[in-house]
Amino acid sequence: MAGNSPMANRILILLAAGILLFPGQGTGQTQPTPHPQSAFTKADASALLNQMKQGLIVRQAKTFLASFDLAQMSDGQLFRQQVQSFISHTDSIRIHFNVTNAAMDGDKGAASADVEMEADTGSGTVPLYKQATLNFTALRESSGWKFVDVQPRTFFSLSQGGSAAPYSSSR
Repeated sequence: MAGNSPMANRILILLAAGILLFPGQGTGQTQPTPHPQSAFTKADASALLNQMKQGLIVRQAKTFLASFDLAQMSDGQLFRQQVQSFISHTDSIRIHFNVTNAAMDGDKGAASADVEMEADTGSGTVPLYKQATLNFTALRESSGWKFVDVQPRTFFSLSQGGSAAPYSSSR
């Protein structure tokens, strides 16, 4: 580098540092991009369940159903109607989910959650209390994971599906 000006030396040093810090930049080469997490986890299941919970608490079926891909769900439109009817016939809903398992089942996610729900129908009767283990199936979409099934579906209805009983203070 003899004969180079101090300014030229600085530029060469900066170029060398840039190549070391940002290899492949500006050369047409691309660095491998990390693949997004593809396994269905308890955190994924919890995020979807929390969205469902918010929809029930604020009594907005649209928020609840945003956790589902109804087009991929068997009888998805029927489930939409069931959830809309359930929410419209309640004054308040309190719900608690505890994810007990989440894993991959082939290319689908599978999760189980212990769920307790209390729904006040506003009819002056004792609130409906339900407790069950729900099983969810999820598919990964470009926007993230979405549920495509929940069993038993009757849990989100005014029927006695699941273990249901009028609420009592001894619980």
